[in-house]
Amino acid sequence: MTFGTGTSLTTEPKSVSEPAFYKLSDGGAAACLASDFSRVNAAEQQLELFSGSAAVRVEGESLFNQLVLLTSEEEEEACERAEDDSDVCGEPVEPDGEVNMMSVTMLGLRLLFFKSVVFNVLMTLRLWISQ
Repeated sequence: MTFGTGTSLTTEPKSVSEPAFYKLSDGGAAACLASDFSRVNAAEQQLELFSGSAAVRVEGESLFNQLVLLTSEEEEEACERAEDDSDVCGEPVEPDGEVNMMSVTMLGLRLLFFKSVVFNVLMTLRLWISQ
């Protein structure tokens, strides 16, 4: 009895997240990483060099990552162009006065706690010495 190859089921989320590309290099080895995308073949659709590798999803996460080793200068240049085109940084974070005030308040409370601990230790030592 012979069975076929089976059925492959791929579910696509309603929200679409495009991949962010990063060029990773260490010495002579270079790789291109496509991360945080929601469709399985999103990296393959944007860059042909990802056609030889499979997208993976970490257990418990909803987004895929894909990595390919770069073997030629053309692949490295294509990865660099994709890295430049992807909006990796996003919007800059604006300073928030409330967060700064909470940080200063926490610092003050920590110093007050430390001061009270030191004071209690000194008073305890003074009591032991006087007996």
